Amino acid sequence: MSTVNYHFSIEDPNAHLFNIKIEYTPLTETVDELYLPNWIPGSYMIRDFAKHVLEIKAFDKHGSLTLHATDKSTFKLQHNNKPVTIEYKYYAFDLSVRKAYLDQQYGFINPASSCFAIKGHEHQVCNVILNKPTSSICKNWLPASGLSKGINTKAFSWGEYSIEGYLAFTDYPILFGELDIATFEINQIPHHVVTVGQHFGSLTRVAKDLTPLCQFHADMFGGLPTDVDQYLFLTMITDNGFGGLEHLNSTALVASRFDIINDDAAITDGYQTFLSLCSHEYLHTWNVKRLKPTEFIPYQLNKEVYTDQLWFYEGMTSYFDDFSLVATHTISSEAYLNALAKALTRLERGKGQLRQSVTESSFLTWTKFYQQDDTAPDQIVSYYVKGAVIACFADIAIRKQSNGEQSLKDLMQTAWVKFGVNNLGTTQQDLESLFSNFLSGEDYSTFLELLYSKEKVNLKETFKRVGLDLDYYDQEKPSQWFKPLSFIQTQSEEQPQSLTRETIKNTKSAPWLGAVLANVQGNIVVRQVLEGSPAQQAGIATGDTLIAFNNLKINSDAIEPLLKNAVKDSENVIHYFRKDLLYCSDITFGQNNKFVAGFTIENKDKLSKWLN
Repeated sequence: MSTVNYHFSIEDPNAHLFNIKIEYTPLTETVDELYLPNWIPGSYMIRDFAKHVLEIKAFDKHGSLTLHATDKSTFKLQHNNKPVTIEYKYYAFDLSVRKAYLDQQYGFINPASSCFAIKGHEHQVCNVILNKPTSSICKNWLPASGLSKGINTKAFSWGEYSIEGYLAFTDYPILFGELDIATFEINQIPHHVVTVGQHFGSLTRVAKDLTPLCQFHADMFGGLPTDVDQYLFLTMITDNGFGGLEHLNSTALVASRFDIINDDAAITDGYQTFLSLCSHEYLHTWNVKRLKPTEFIPYQLNKEVYTDQLWFYEGMTSYFDDFSLVATHTISSEAYLNALAKALTRLERGKGQLRQSVTESSFLTWTKFYQQDDTAPDQIVSYYVKGAVIACFADIAIRKQSNGEQSLKDLMQTAWVKFGVNNLGTTQQDLESLFSNFLSGEDYSTFLELLYSKEKVNLKETFKRVGLDLDYYDQEKPSQWFKPLSFIQTQSEEQPQSLTRETIKNTKSAPWLGAVLANVQGNIVVRQVLEGSPAQQAGIATGDTLIAFNNLKINSDAIEPLLKNAVKDSENVIHYFRKDLLYCSDITFGQNNKFVAGFTIENKDKLSKWLN
């Protein structure tokens, strides 16, 4: 069978330009069609990748060939039925996991965003040639990718690689730079943590901590997929970035240089978040990359593809990303419950869950979720967050129904065996039937309500099954997202009366603003305003800069003390800029909606059975 050859060259890091050549032999007599995807699986938004293609041309050994655009991402090529070369530059300056990036520090490229397919050749083997750069900037650079190595190509080296078919090729991102690598094994399969960019920690520590997490997921599904012979965590290090995108045998990640910690350091919030991200993307190796909605078989990358099922594929994954950390004793029960409380707070804080079901959120991800604006908390519900809450409910309910003999992990393995291994895919009805087989009749009814209702989620009784009491509290400051577990323990001999749950619940909270604030170069800028909040009623809007409260200057250190020490609920005055216009408004602090979640441990034995 003939092949399609893709040559990648780093043309100019300073100008952020890759050079890409495609070589193939036509199957048609005179005209071929070239097309570039408009979106990348796992990121549900039309991104029009072709806008980054520059100076495209086609030629054969006799000279130039006619190439003309038929739409934003498609070209028609008139050829002489001789081997053809297509060549173009690709502008790469999007430091994310979705497109491509290239500068003096490192490079990254997704074939889905940068490599044209040749219609009629999609099933041919793709040979990928990674050319060693000539620029002195890149003299110590090496590539990293999950692509299959050629006979004469060593791991992490320039040379020839290959993959069967164009769609598979789009699932193998490539990282370039001075690689920092740590390796561990899961079921005798090598796993590599690969970073580019400066960090201040130890990848040996990362590999050590990822080992039990990856083993947890592999065990859940009965082992790694049979076609996985290596796995790579391809990580771009930057100042404060965050993001991940799943692939067939790798994940592309963006992380902060301050999140990677040293061998003997205690786990920080940033490092916990990074491990959770790695856990999330690794679980996708099964859940959505192979076990997937039938609508995604095969992917149609030229247009939106709609499904109701993202609550399962992102929600179950979002539940297990943190749960795996506590189940493997990577983090404490307290850290996990605080993270879970944070998720419940995000679900509760706005009116989104009253206006959109989680299945609607899945279906409308192309617009409502991926193009959300500052009103999102009041307009949409996240299928990540509510999906994870549904997963948590199901896990606890399955354990109760089976007297502890089964859990959500058993449901996931059943889904994998029934719909994933054989690439059948799932429908919404398949998923509902699957849950019905694991849940009691009463819990299955609750499950369906969680899927389709537009009502507040109430899992208070569910958490009592595992020894927890869930309550919601006033938001004490704009940056508060959960009530720490240590603050709301029930009274004990070692704990003073002032810290009991009832005392805290009855404590008068600070005035509630109802806005999400950010420190931007020392200025307090409004990022979101909740519907019906004191901030909205005072006329404050997203983008405004708060400058004074009751005639006292607001800065990053003063905003919370100023609000906390407001002497009255009404007749307060707030000054703020909107663009270059100064506003002055009266602000009345009303009822806080008690949306900050927090847990109290009532039965440690029950809790331990769930989390272990």
